[in-house]
Amino acid sequence: MTERVTGVTLRAVNYKDSDRILTVFTLEKGKITVSAKGVRKANAKMKQISEPFCFAESMIAEKSGRFTVTEINSFDAFYPIRTDLYKYYSGMTALELTDVFLPDALESAGQFVLLVEFLKKLAYKSINPLNLLLKFIYDALNENGYSINLASCGRCGSLIENRVFLSVKDGCCVCEECKKQGENGFSIDTYDYLNKIQSGDLQDFNQENAKNGLKFFAYYLSKVAGVSLKCLTTLIDL
Repeated sequence: MTERVTGVTLRAVNYKDSDRILTVFTLEKGKITVSAKGVRKANAKMKQISEPFCFAESMIAEKSGRFTVTEINSFDAFYPIRTDLYKYYSGMTALELTDVFLPDALESAGQFVLLVEFLKKLAYKSINPLNLLLKFIYDALNENGYSINLASCGRCGSLIENRVFLSVKDGCCVCEECKKQGENGFSIDTYDYLNKIQSGDLQDFNQENAKNGLKFFAYYLSKVAGVSLKCLTTLIDL
């Protein structure tokens, strides 16, 4: 059986002499594993789909539960992402997060649209890539059941103005009066910065606050989902 799918290539692994095994996040079938034959040859017609970030419509053939790509119509490879280290590792972090969070074959139109729109902005908009990634992570957490409340104290509802603490268990930030034992504090400047990001204000940029925001999400992801993203660690260390 052959069918048409629209997807983004999340990662690729070399296989045999000239093939690659791809992880593709599709709109129609969720995350699937696809064999791409001959794509490592110099003149391969389907070479583009074997690279991360490729956004394409593909024909895939299924046999015994395994998929093989037979034809592609590439929409965008988001080439500008590859020209800047911060853009590249921001993009790779988004791909890795999508790969880690979504089980195979789970359809998620919301996450698909979120990823494609993020890649478009990362490639073509004049917005700092760290700000874009912070917004993507925040929205992806919401989309995948790990939402975090940054707007106010998650217990009393008051605005947080001085010291701020993270409740991993409750998925919220809390004020000093509401914090419980074992809940770690973090910078109020980072908290204010993340609040601006989650509200959609992506124009202002502060390197230190952005890096601290990424560390905040790296910690949160490790605690709530047991996830450690290699590309995010690399990005923080740049």
